[in-house]
Amino acid sequence: MAARCGRGGLGWLPSDLTSKGQQRATAILEAALRCPARDGFAATSLQRVADEAGLNKRAVIYYYDSREGLFGRVVEHVGGRFIKQLEDTVQGLEDPSDIVERGFETFWAAITTDRALLVARFGLQAESITNPAFLGAARYISTRFRDLVSGLIDDAIGRGRTLLLDRASLEVLILTNVQGLILNYLENGDTPELHTAIKTVQTALTYVSQPPVDSGVKTSAT
Repeated sequence: MAARCGRGGLGWLPSDLTSKGQQRATAILEAALRCPARDGFAATSLQRVADEAGLNKRAVIYYYDSREGLFGRVVEHVGGRFIKQLEDTVQGLEDPSDIVERGFETFWAAITTDRALLVARFGLQAESITNPAFLGAARYISTRFRDLVSGLIDDAIGRGRTLLLDRASLEVLILTNVQGLILNYLENGDTPELHTAIKTVQTALTYVSQPPVDSGVKTSAT
């Protein structure tokens, strides 16, 4: 019997599923979020997810192909929703300080209330080092986030701003700083030191570009 999630288990569930099928697929997805947050990613097998969902292992395989497909779907589904929130937050903003401040507020609120996504995402990233089957799913959020950052840079350049750093280096710098902050949060919790570091990163990001020379706008960044 063919699995129901196309693209190696990473696609949206097809609309031809029955209501019962949709409920089962959703129950599996939710179980796959709960188990890593509670038991750790490495300890979360298909059987454990099936037990958590109250189904048999064959049902998990039917809807999601494999462990790789299931967790890829988890990250795509929840991570995609998270990136959409960021996109909606910064849409239409032009002032770099507003983009940085509001973007970080949305970003941090999301990651501090969705530990399950963080555990699944970083668990996938760690496992992808030795298992290439996880690589595409592990890179999903990073790729979407970098695309968002790239679009914001395009918008800033289109308004005549000048980057003070090499563009490719700036994108890497933003991505790695964000990843580092998330890892620190996972390891140490929501500490005062972490919030100071976040403010430092925000300040730095407001000075990586300058407005057009004749704009009369005080220099800040995107």
